[in-house]
Amino acid sequence: MGKYRVIAIERQYASGGKEIGKLVAEKLGIPFYNREILEMAAKKLGVRPENIEHAEESAAKSLLSSFAMMSRIDGDPEKVLPLQDRLFITESKIITDLTRTQSCVIVGRGAGDILREDESCLRVFIYADVYSRIERAVNEYMCAPEDAERILKQHDRRRSSFYDSHSLKKWSDMNTYDVCLNSGALGSRVCARTIIDIFSK
Repeated sequence: MGKYRVIAIERQYASGGKEIGKLVAEKLGIPFYNREILEMAAKKLGVRPENIEHAEESAAKSLLSSFAMMSRIDGDPEKVLPLQDRLFITESKIITDLTRTQSCVIVGRGAGDILREDESCLRVFIYADVYSRIERAVNEYMCAPEDAERILKQHDRRRSSFYDSHSLKKWSDMNTYDVCLNSGALGSRVCARTIIDIFSK
C-alpha cells in the first residue's frame, strides 16, 4: 500500500476530468464516484436528483455563516439551512463514510477539501486551454459553438463559487492541490497514467 488511498479530482468544465477519473479508477480497480454522490445525497434528503443538481454548485452564503445561524435555532437547526448547504453537509458525510472504508476516485463535490485532514488523499486539478475545452464542449457535450465559451465560464464560475464558499482555500489556486495537469497538452491517458504513478508510489 502506498501513501495514498483516495484520489479527489477537481476540474475545469470540459477539461476531461471525469473521463480521466474513470480511466484512473478502471486501471486501479477501485470505485469511481461522481454524480453517484449527488444521487445518494438526494435519496437521504428525500428529493429527486434533478431537482437539486443546480443547488449543488450554487452558493448563496458561506457555510460558516450558516453554521452560526444554526447555533441560534431551537429544534433541528439543520432544517433552516438553504438547500445548497444541506446538500453539501449530506454529501460531506457520504464522502467521509465512503473513504473511511475503501480506496476510490471522487470527481468534484469539493472532496479534496472535505478530506483536508486525510493525508492519504491525493488532490488533483485538471485544466486545459480554452480551445481544447470548447472542442470537447461542442463535440461531446453538444454545446452550440457560439455558446461554448460562455458556458465554460458559467460552469467554472459555479464550481469556483461552490468550492470557495465551503473552504478556506480557492478552487482556482494551484496551491490548493497536490498535482495539476493540463489535459489539453498531455491528453487524458497521459494524465491518467501520471495520477496512477503518483498514487501507486
